[in-house]
Amino acid sequence: MNIEGKHILVVTSVYPMTADGNHGAFVREAILRLQPTGAKFTVFAPAYEASKSYMLDGVKVYRFRYCLKRFENLVRDGAPTKLQKQPLYLLAAALYIFLGTLQLFWVCHKQKPDLLQIHWPFPHGLMALPASILLGIPMVFSFHGAELMLANKFGFVANILRWLLPFTKGVTANSSFTCKLIRKLDDRPVTIIPYGLTIEAKPPQERPPTEVPRLLFVGRLDERKGLRYLLEALPLVLAKQPVHLRIVGKGILEQEIKSQCNTLGLDNFVDFLGFVSKEELANQYAGCDIFVLPAIVDSKGDTEGLGIVMIEALAHQKPVIASAVGGIVDVIQSSITGLLVPEKDPKALAQAILTLLSDPILAKEMGQKGLADIQARFSWSRIIPMWEQVFATALDGCLKNSTSETLA
Repeated sequence: MNIEGKHILVVTSVYPMTADGNHGAFVREAILRLQPTGAKFTVFAPAYEASKSYMLDGVKVYRFRYCLKRFENLVRDGAPTKLQKQPLYLLAAALYIFLGTLQLFWVCHKQKPDLLQIHWPFPHGLMALPASILLGIPMVFSFHGAELMLANKFGFVANILRWLLPFTKGVTANSSFTCKLIRKLDDRPVTIIPYGLTIEAKPPQERPPTEVPRLLFVGRLDERKGLRYLLEALPLVLAKQPVHLRIVGKGILEQEIKSQCNTLGLDNFVDFLGFVSKEELANQYAGCDIFVLPAIVDSKGDTEGLGIVMIEALAHQKPVIASAVGGIVDVIQSSITGLLVPEKDPKALAQAILTLLSDPILAKEMGQKGLADIQARFSWSRIIPMWEQVFATALDGCLKNSTSETLA
């Protein structure tokens, strides 16, 4: 069975507002790549400060309201981070689940999708369950890691996910790390499907050898990205040779990180670029010498489920230095496509940076091997058939169950 003509409703907490948006770009990219299969897609996602529903790429994006406009940004910096820093957001979280459940049921009743794909099954699996049961719509759960790290820390989240999993017709994980976390809850089959590029890769930029080497960080400015440890490593690197760091992204810790830069005397060595267009992001990848992702397991127990930014850096033939945590080890082959270091270790980060800067030939070889590796393991030509199979199996299983019940 294929998925041609089937209507798949994708439930997610993040989705781009515009064609050039980066927030949830990997969810959008998968839908774009799946459109040639002949399936129809609809997206159900939370409103951001009263944003309206809209069409993007021929896909209807329903933005559901759940709170007053000024508080309707629960997921923008990551809901767990928001809840930890501002406990009043617990009310917004409760409304998110309650009002989201009602509005999702209404959309399902109106649109009559054939399948629900649920990203981040906690809390979205709870929100989708009434529509799935009462309207007979099968569900596929797509785990990204954050909800499972919450389950590790909070028993009630683990119990909810254990209760929800038997209702699914398919389960996917973005990495082997995420898969192992699912296995702690349930032993049902899990298909590991990573995400691919969301930008068009550019060839490396040639720069004069006298130019100061560039480091690049791309990501949300929050605790689990570990940016503070990279900043602590920078003076150790600068003591040996000049270097410049560019930071792409924004987040709840932006002011703290900028203050740390000032305290460490790094203002002249660090550029904060904020959010950039896809074109400019590709330019930053192409123009850097080393990509660095110093991710950690944060105080909430959360960490990187995969790390798409590393895949993008490798696509630009750049060596990667990253922490050996979470799904990062699925992407980087240490000493082959980059260097893995212990988390929260500025000295190890500095040493890894100095190692690659002192050996441009090694750095170039790692970048070239990285490109070959992601073309083999993270290409959309490999990923899309995997999604097709998961969706088709879920739909086929539901059809067989319906036929059996009819015959009985």
